[in-house]
Amino acid sequence: ADDKIKSIALDVCLRLQLQTSEVCSNLIDFNFPTVAYIVKYSNIDSRTLCSLFMEFNFCNVKNANYNWTLEIDSDGEAVTAPKSEIPTKNGNELKVLHITDLHYDPLYTPGSLAECDEPQCCQRDVEFIESTKAAGYWGDYRDCDAPWHMLDDAFAQIKAEHTKIDYIYQTGDVVDHMVWGTSVEKNTESLKKVNTRLAEIFPDVPIYPCIGNHEPHPLNLFSPGDVPDGVNTRWLYEQLYEQWSTWLPADTKNTILEGGYYTVSPRVGFRVIALNNNDCYTSNWWLFYDGTNKIPQLQWLHDTLLAAEKAGEYVHILTHIPTGDSTCWSVWAREFNRLVERFRNTISGIFNGHSHKDEMHLYYSANGHAVAVAWNGGALTTYSDRNPNYRLYHVEDESMQVVDHETWIFNLTEANSHGDSKSPNWFKEYEFAAEFTTNLSPAGIDKLLEEMAENPNKLRTLWRYIVTSADPKLNAGCDRACLLGVICRIATTVSTQKTRCEYLRAKLSIALDNENIVTGSTAAPSTSSSPAATTSEGGDTSTEKPGGNGAVSKSISLNFLFVAVLFAVLYNV
Repeated sequence: ADDKIKSIALDVCLRLQLQTSEVCSNLIDFNFPTVAYIVKYSNIDSRTLCSLFMEFNFCNVKNANYNWTLEIDSDGEAVTAPKSEIPTKNGNELKVLHITDLHYDPLYTPGSLAECDEPQCCQRDVEFIESTKAAGYWGDYRDCDAPWHMLDDAFAQIKAEHTKIDYIYQTGDVVDHMVWGTSVEKNTESLKKVNTRLAEIFPDVPIYPCIGNHEPHPLNLFSPGDVPDGVNTRWLYEQLYEQWSTWLPADTKNTILEGGYYTVSPRVGFRVIALNNNDCYTSNWWLFYDGTNKIPQLQWLHDTLLAAEKAGEYVHILTHIPTGDSTCWSVWAREFNRLVERFRNTISGIFNGHSHKDEMHLYYSANGHAVAVAWNGGALTTYSDRNPNYRLYHVEDESMQVVDHETWIFNLTEANSHGDSKSPNWFKEYEFAAEFTTNLSPAGIDKLLEEMAENPNKLRTLWRYIVTSADPKLNAGCDRACLLGVICRIATTVSTQKTRCEYLRAKLSIALDNENIVTGSTAAPSTSSSPAATTSEGGDTSTEKPGGNGAVSKSISLNFLFVAVLFAVLYNV
């Protein structure tokens, strides 16, 4: 029966020409045991299943297991104003390095085919490749991940350029996008190689990592602890605890083995909390097994924040997925937002990755006041249409607030023109305070968004940095839909709550209309010199493809479709 079901799924995949036979077959084989287990032992109903797939609003979830609320301490003060306190930058700040989404590809081959039919390229067919289709030495703007020599060059650049680094945050996705070729052994080897090298390059710097959705095999699947070994993720947590123990104390072991999360206090008055927020990822099929098994980590977060508040500690929270992403389950994101609002005076910063965008997200209270900022580190991989980048935060050493940050990149086109004869020319792309505002408090960022809604050119500048000034993106430009998406994405931290997003979009629309009146144009101006530019790179969370970012939609949406087919067959839909 299992073989018949898989055969039907494979036939559908091939008839719809979703992917190559190898990719279809492998992803179905990888996902089938988990899906079969969930279908057999879960009590999820079809209406709830419908609501979780892309958060379809018309499904009207009535299952209490998928619409719960956390018990939150009620002693906090009501929010009556935006969080506006921000220290003045004085040059004595701590320096925090943020690297994310390395996506190391052990099979990357310079000169190989960079335009292929699979979700990831640049790995094979070296002979007889046209020069325009050949993978560059330092990486490629197309659907290709990072070669080891590029990552190693990035680590060396950071070490040489930044002599003072107090902490390093690594917010997940070490493993590459070859989602049909993962295995426990391959993923483990990639994680070990990267973590070992980081420990060698930065022997005296504490490193605080968290888990990305690409770390497990199969991709995206993070199981509860009480399921059989054949479908359990415990192997990953055991591996990561062993590797992370270089930097983390022994008292983090229990929560890492339980679910891949932990807390540590690097210094008196400061605490780091690293979450495994793949719990919210709607491509994590274990979400369909039992919605309530996502409560314990969030309740632990609440208890840890409450203890930090009582101890007078300031907290940085590390996650992989931005909570406003369209594939972060809105119930999980909603409850996380409630925690951010309640503990806004304890939380000094939130740091994430996943989107491959050098961006930020602003959290608002239920009554509309800005209460926290999440900073996204972009990506070291070039997948897709990105220049590699990393961030360095300037953090005030008492309140632990970010008072500035700088992003460093190299231009991939220029680097590849020299091949292996010259290392990439890393340079500081911008400093946030110098380019936009010296007030990086939630209130300051909210004010900046208002200014950008009134002045689209300022938003266009931000968009350029979001896409790391990558040549393909600059050539395509950012049209009206793109700009509206950019400002909406920043102001969205729960995908189903768009109040602030819609306000800013309406304001920006008026400014864009006024631009057209002044220029006499009938179409929204583009950041590109090409009048035909129509990209929607802004990443409006209302239209974003499965996977949480355009860069990985090619592989994740495919995975999403496969499992949808399997569920349909198993449920005899």
